Amino acid sequence: MKRLLILSASAGAGHNRAAEALHAACREYYPDIDAEWADALKYTPRLFRKFYEQSYLWMANHSPTIWGLLYKLTGKKVRPKSDKILQAYDRMGYARLVKFIDRAAPDAVIATHFLAPNVIVAHKGRHLPVYTVVTDYDIHPAWYNPDVAGYFVPIEEVKVQLTRMGYPEEKIRVTGIPIHPTFARTRETARRALKLREALPVVLFMSGGFGVGDMETAVERLARLADRCQIVVVCGKNEALRKKLSRTKGLQVHGFVKNVQDFMQESDLVITKAGGLTVSECLAKGAPMVIYSPIPGQEERNCDYLLERGAAVKAKDLDVLDFKVAELLEAPEKLATMKKAARSAARPYAARDVLRHVIG
Repeated sequence: MKRLLILSASAGAGHNRAAEALHAACREYYPDIDAEWADALKYTPRLFRKFYEQSYLWMANHSPTIWGLLYKLTGKKVRPKSDKILQAYDRMGYARLVKFIDRAAPDAVIATHFLAPNVIVAHKGRHLPVYTVVTDYDIHPAWYNPDVAGYFVPIEEVKVQLTRMGYPEEKIRVTGIPIHPTFARTRETARRALKLREALPVVLFMSGGFGVGDMETAVERLARLADRCQIVVVCGKNEALRKKLSRTKGLQVHGFVKNVQDFMQESDLVITKAGGLTVSECLAKGAPMVIYSPIPGQEERNCDYLLERGAAVKAKDLDVLDFKVAELLEAPEKLATMKKAARSAARPYAARDVLRHVIG
């Protein structure tokens, strides 16, 4: 194999981050392979792209109940091969994507979202091998395509789900969810570089996609625990949120950071949403989690997995978040057990293992 194409879709950040992880792992472990990463949605009609990108984000942030209902209703059966209308759209609606793939001329494709495999199979059948990487600890029937060359899934349970949809068991590999190779490394000087004290436990709050009002209330309550822990808040690219939260005393507030792995490594507890990539990164760093307000659908399923493994507790909403954190801070033995459980569930080399099976 000489050329590898990695295709994601910017419907939520996780699919792109998994693709980025695979691309970085390919450069690190297989430097002789010419690997390219692209967002498949960039090659779709503009209106379709905007709807696809924004509809999930809007429902997740403003009406998660609707998303959960859609996830449940559409999850009752797989898409039949005989669905001629959808197959016809796959052939006509993605002409630019198909041209891009033809220009890239890959020997194989790895997709971290189900859109690209459906398009490739509709246009090329099985002539171009395409592998699908599942990026949550559950699989929705929308991910199912009987003609892909293989699946890479996070856990055995998802493998069982796929086989019961009708996919051959021998073509499914349980590798974990691909995360960036940096999460497999330890930085000995991280705590000092992050200006964190040795004496107090560190609680990392990953803001996720919540609105400013909700976050301000949650952070104000968490700030009351500042005498018992160091509270670090990462707001991502939400600059307005960073500015507002920076006014709260007793916190270390950051915007977008490129070394989130260092923050996770030094955290005794991480407060986060239940996105498949984020929780996999936390597991790789052995970080116990408090999952807050999981969105019905894949986030709830991810949360269920973490609870079953003993690596997390759930705060059903932000109103009880500070209570959950305080409860854990008062139980260091439980935190230690959760940390051990997180490390046990971790698969920090998932990206490398996916590539090993595809490239050989």
